[in-house]
Amino acid sequence: MLAHLHDFDAAPSRGVTLPDGRKAFLVRVHGRISAFVNRCPHQQVPLNLPEGSFLEAGGELIQCGMHGALFLPESGECVFGPCQGRFLEPVAVSIDTEGNIHLASE
Repeated sequence: MLAHLHDFDAAPSRGVTLPDGRKAFLVRVHGRISAFVNRCPHQQVPLNLPEGSFLEAGGELIQCGMHGALFLPESGECVFGPCQGRFLEPVAVSIDTEGNIHLASE
């Protein structure tokens, strides 16, 4: 299990480590959970550097803390910044009836 829906009551995003060791993150925007590998397509740095959230202040878009690139939480597409038109690497997740969030392949 990567997380539980209750984990998003206090904060709309959280970093996780995938079973293969890669760093990823989950965000909840408008009640929908999305997951991506924690690596900006611009310079391959983690999005939450310096330490912070994965979402911009309004909580609508994923933001790279290094250069301010903004990404759509539905698709991971960069809509503003140095990597515009490129995409975050998605991580397929599923949510069971208890609210547990798993990799879709589990």
